[in-house]
Amino acid sequence: MSIPITFILPRGAVAALLLLAGFTPSAYAAHPLISDDSGTQGAGIWQLEVNTDHTRTRDDGQTAWARQLNTTLTRGVTDELDVAANVPLQRNSASGEPAQSGVADVTVQAKWRFYDNKQGWSLALRPAVTLPTGSDSKGLGNGRATAAATLISTLEAGDWTWLANAGYTFNDNRLGDRKHLWAASTALLYKLTEQWSLVADVGASRGTDASASRTNKFAVLGTIYHLNDKTDLDIGWRRSLGAKPVSNTVGVGLTLRW
Repeated sequence: MSIPITFILPRGAVAALLLLAGFTPSAYAAHPLISDDSGTQGAGIWQLEVNTDHTRTRDDGQTAWARQLNTTLTRGVTDELDVAANVPLQRNSASGEPAQSGVADVTVQAKWRFYDNKQGWSLALRPAVTLPTGSDSKGLGNGRATAAATLISTLEAGDWTWLANAGYTFNDNRLGDRKHLWAASTALLYKLTEQWSLVADVGASRGTDASASRTNKFAVLGTIYHLNDKTDLDIGWRRSLGAKPVSNTVGVGLTLRW
């Protein structure tokens, strides 16, 4: 939020710390990554992702927690087009203040893989709309719908996969936050064995605080266990980079396909 931490009503303290640290509810293509890949499910294929992330943010002696449970259902409309919906449940808390919990803003999106050179490089476009289902007074939502578009590149070479994302969000809101946001990230995946993949992700985005010229940065490390071609398990750690506040996120996830 755009209110300085030194002048925050108790209801808004948790949300402010988390937003300043770069925490935003997201639907992940391959948890624990933030970067998306250009892969689609295929016509008629469903995918269910359930993951939970626990974020701790510290700044000037204050500590805030955000605990989020994301459920994302994806359907392959064609071989090149997916549609998906993400429903996040969130709980924000801080020492000495009442916790706020409930449904956060729901996201609906599509992914269109519009280019594939059949030699490992492909491009996709992912438009998304976030609906104001979360309470903005409790720090669980924006209070208004937002719209975003992300350009996605995937390059596969042997056991390595390189992802690159660049996106823009029109962040309409009732909080006084900045409305025009950008984000960029890049990730590497390494197939260690048939069942284990190692992942790393770094990125930056324009901060939502309209009163400061802050750029939020992050790094992610994690691993994905491929139980079979229909089931994945994952665990990851994300940390904010650069100036305070400092946030650390630990998350686990389950992906099912049928």
